[in-house]
Amino acid sequence: MDPLMIAPFVIVIGLIWLMSSGAKKAQQKQLEHRKAAIVLGNNVVTTSGFFGRIVDIDGDAVTLESPAGDETVWLATSIMAQMDIPFADLSEADLLLEEAEADSEAETEVETAAESFGNQRVLTTAETPSDADQNNESR
Repeated sequence: MDPLMIAPFVIVIGLIWLMSSGAKKAQQKQLEHRKAAIVLGNNVVTTSGFFGRIVDIDGDAVTLESPAGDETVWLATSIMAQMDIPFADLSEADLLLEEAEADSEAETEVETAAESFGNQRVLTTAETPSDADQNNESR
C-alpha cells in the first residue's frame, strides 16, 4: 500500500479518538457535578424538569419534596444539577395590580350573584325553608 493512502485513515482514526476522549471528559465532569448536587437540603432539578428539595438519600434512591410539600422518590442518576426553583420576581407595582384585579373580580361576582337573585327573597342563615314559607303565607 502506498503511504499516501494510509495517511487519511490514520488522520480519521486520530480525530475519532480525540472527539471520544473529549466526550468522556465532559461526561466525567457532568457526573462529578451531579454527585456534588446530591446533598440533603439542596434544591435540585431532575432530567425531566422536576424541581424539588432533597429530604432523604437512601443508596441510589433520592426523595425530593416538591414546592407543594409532596414527596417523591427518584433515582440518583435522574438528578441533573443543583438549581433553585425559578419563581417569577414580582415588583411592588405588580403585586398592587394583582390585588386590584382580584378585588374587582370579587365585586363582579357579588354583583352577578345579586342580579341573579333579583326580587327573590333570600333566606338568612337563621331561617329555614319552613320559616320562610310561613312568613310568605302570613303576608
